[in-house]
Amino acid sequence: MKKSLVSPPSIAALAWTLALAAGPIWAASASDVTVRLGKTVTSPFMGLGVQWDRFYYTPTPAAWNMIVRRMDYCRPGYLRVMVGTGDYCVGFDAQGKPKYIWTEGTAAQKADFKNLTDILDYAQSRGVPVILGEWSPPKKELMAEETDPRWPQVMADFVSYLRDKRGYSTITFFNCINEPNGDWSGNKDYATWLSVVRSLRREFDARGLNASVRIIGPDTTGNTQWLEPFTWIDRATKDAPDTFGAWDLHWYALDSEVLDGSMEKLLAEKREVIAKNDPDGLSKPRFLGESGLITGRVNGDQQPRVRAYEYGVMMADYVAQVARAGWQGALAWDMDDAMHLVSWDRRPDPPDALTMKLWGFWNSQGSRMTPPEDESPRPWFYTWSLMSRLFPRGSRIVETTSPAIARFRAVAATIQRSGRTDVSVMLVNNDAISRTMTVKVPDLKQSPTLTCYRYFETDRPEDDRRFPKAASLLKKVDLRKGCTVMLPSRGVVFLTTMIDRQKNQSP
Repeated sequence: MKKSLVSPPSIAALAWTLALAAGPIWAASASDVTVRLGKTVTSPFMGLGVQWDRFYYTPTPAAWNMIVRRMDYCRPGYLRVMVGTGDYCVGFDAQGKPKYIWTEGTAAQKADFKNLTDILDYAQSRGVPVILGEWSPPKKELMAEETDPRWPQVMADFVSYLRDKRGYSTITFFNCINEPNGDWSGNKDYATWLSVVRSLRREFDARGLNASVRIIGPDTTGNTQWLEPFTWIDRATKDAPDTFGAWDLHWYALDSEVLDGSMEKLLAEKREVIAKNDPDGLSKPRFLGESGLITGRVNGDQQPRVRAYEYGVMMADYVAQVARAGWQGALAWDMDDAMHLVSWDRRPDPPDALTMKLWGFWNSQGSRMTPPEDESPRPWFYTWSLMSRLFPRGSRIVETTSPAIARFRAVAATIQRSGRTDVSVMLVNNDAISRTMTVKVPDLKQSPTLTCYRYFETDRPEDDRRFPKAASLLKKVDLRKGCTVMLPSRGVVFLTTMIDRQKNQSP
């Protein structure tokens, strides 16, 4: 449903425009964005996730504390943590029984395993759900074939140990083979992957894990012009709906797929495929298991655009389309450059500019490298962390209506906490053209305090930690009449009624 342009806003709304605008107001009239609180798009929203793997270049204690502080600010809705079978299974004894690192590993192996449990400790202490998973089938020296029946058994033992013995109850999803449609995964084909996952499900059932840990899939990757990850979800939802407890995709989008809105259209179509093929499909989580932009990727697997402010706008547009299409979350690839190598054949210490996969919110090895400022949060952490905080796990994405404006997206959510209902709205202008939008919430009876955050190339307030800082705080805003906001160029505006009730300030 689209709405036509409205008449000029009230005098009060114009005052809010002046308070929120950064620069002159030159748009002739405002367009309405209407938030329909009674119309749910998807619920519950999983929030915004983050890929947090073990570090190849281990952070110092000071750097680890810095990472924890930043992730605490981000408040991720979920984490994805991947391992290899050899990271926890060291082989088999003479009777063919698996030997695990926690009982028979060397001191070095146990220390490396602690790098995994440190991440799980963080998630458990904050109550953050975890997707645990395997990068690929085991190395040949451990198991000769992907279809070795021992592999599902050791995966299930691994999950059972972590949940039942170590108490990591936040492990609630498991991902068998990262990106199985890619030749780097080591997977043979669709049929082989599905056979392994079905065997894994039987092992989970035998250990009573099925009630607490959902197997996700297909976890395929690509975009509309590369690898085409979408057909596997068509097939898996039809072939094995009872095997999977959640549905996920990876989408490394072309700029064109974001700018023209085709992401939203295709994801909405895939939501309908899930609903058609899986009788319980819409009651299962569905989300993006890795999210990023592939346009501009260089040097094998580096995305230098993460250093530019426009990447933060593009990823906000990406997430808006995920939510508007009725999917329940998107996960950032990735948190820190120091986790992943471009090539295992090249591992200098200290690392240089070509060593690590350049995709993160920051590089915790930045002080040892050039440019050292890479250790600071990059621009896209600004929008990702705000989306994560203002559209948290458990929120409800509601309908927004607006005129058909190219390269403009709006998304809104309600957040129910402590007997209070809050509203967050994100406006994304992914064009150089100035836009003036009036946000209206007809069903909101109270006149709340409204916090505004702005993300533009020369206008994105930060505090001394380089975290987002509110641009303005408006009291007693009547959102039934509307709040008019200027987006003078390419950028993002967040409006929220949320407050941190412990500190009595904006979130």
